[in-house]
Amino acid sequence: MRKRRRMEFPDTYIILIGLCLLAVILTIVLPAGQYDREERNGRTVVVAGTFHEVEEDHSISILNLPVEIHKGFIDGAEIIGFMLIMGGCMGIITKAGAINFFIQNSLARRVRGKEKIIIPLLMAIMAVGGFTFGMTVEGVAFVPAVITLCVALGYDALVGMAIVFIGGNAGYTAGIFNPFNVGVAQSIAELDAFSGSWYRWILLAVLLVVSSIGITRYAVRVKKDPTRSVVYGTGNTESWHTELDLSAKATSKEYMGLAAFVIGFGFLIWGASSQGWWFGQFSAVFFWIAVVTGAIYGYSLNQWAGYFVDGMKDMVSGAVAVGFAKAISVILADGVIIDTVVYYLAKPLEVLPGMITSAGMMVVQTIINLGVPSGSAQAAVTMPIVVPLSDLLGVSRQTAVFAFQCGDGISNCLIPTYTSMITYLAASRLQYKNWLKFAWKIVGAEWLAALLMTVIAAAIGY
Repeated sequence: MRKRRRMEFPDTYIILIGLCLLAVILTIVLPAGQYDREERNGRTVVVAGTFHEVEEDHSISILNLPVEIHKGFIDGAEIIGFMLIMGGCMGIITKAGAINFFIQNSLARRVRGKEKIIIPLLMAIMAVGGFTFGMTVEGVAFVPAVITLCVALGYDALVGMAIVFIGGNAGYTAGIFNPFNVGVAQSIAELDAFSGSWYRWILLAVLLVVSSIGITRYAVRVKKDPTRSVVYGTGNTESWHTELDLSAKATSKEYMGLAAFVIGFGFLIWGASSQGWWFGQFSAVFFWIAVVTGAIYGYSLNQWAGYFVDGMKDMVSGAVAVGFAKAISVILADGVIIDTVVYYLAKPLEVLPGMITSAGMMVVQTIINLGVPSGSAQAAVTMPIVVPLSDLLGVSRQTAVFAFQCGDGISNCLIPTYTSMITYLAASRLQYKNWLKFAWKIVGAEWLAALLMTVIAAAIGY
């Protein structure tokens, strides 16, 4: 008798190609349609109530799928280039070991015997970057050091990535002073900038508590029994393993290497928050940090280049995945169905009662986030439609913004089209299927908690 083949979870690329194929099918099934657009506060936004179908046929042939995927790589070139350059620079910085030394030895020495404290502590620190200057992909710089620390403490790489990524994303979602989600959405909704922050502070606390409990419980299980790790037997944990030497003293090179990183990252934060810097400038900052680090540690030119190439190798699979992920939004745009999807998803909200409408708004934003995983872009497409709808149904505009930020932010930790998550996975040497198996319950709990807070917001007239 032939053995039945066991069902396997599909590879990340298969998932992304499948989503590209689904997007192509949607361009054939759904009518092409558009809202009119106008300039408002320096941004191009849709005009509510102007949706109309487009007469021309914009459907995409399945035979042209490879062409659309190629366009996705072109559209994603900026972040792909950043990932490769940053990966090379992180290879040099990680090889030097200054960041690893201070995070591992200094922090581990202070929490010896109370290792569990590290998880909520580091998550809270990462959240600060998220809710202030909207830190997303920039946090990848901390991944190697935090994962190495977690593995040395008996945890695994999933715990390390979750601390940085889910912690930072909790801050990004809460968006207390985040210009990219709350800032844009409130501007479109004609609300005072960052008003209503008291409720967002509560959201931040809830997200951090829920996620840190879930991550800590998993970490404790893995420390007690390493075979319960989702990545047990894959070789991932072993690839990060180092021995902690708590008696080691920092040398002048470690202090200078740390100073180079801190000063460089400080410039990056300044540029991202006040100068409009993006991937090109981020790449430049990481590059010069790597140059200075190489000089401090006395690397020859060939050594520097070798470590740079080794670092890039870790990011190649993630960079390729970004191209496929970008292709999905390219297909939806070329098929002129993004506005169509938004229109038909928003229609059911018109007949829901107030409190349920707020929950519906969050659900709709979550679905839209799969195809438009950019907070500012999603706000420009959806908020001009949601705001008058919320006025009509008696839901406050502040609640509409709250539903948007929760629907947009939390799902970023799971959807394969979110390029920042792909970057984190590449830096962590993790497969999407293992991340999904680990994270879905934690992120699901966050999402349900935020949904409840969205309903409460409508009930109290937030």
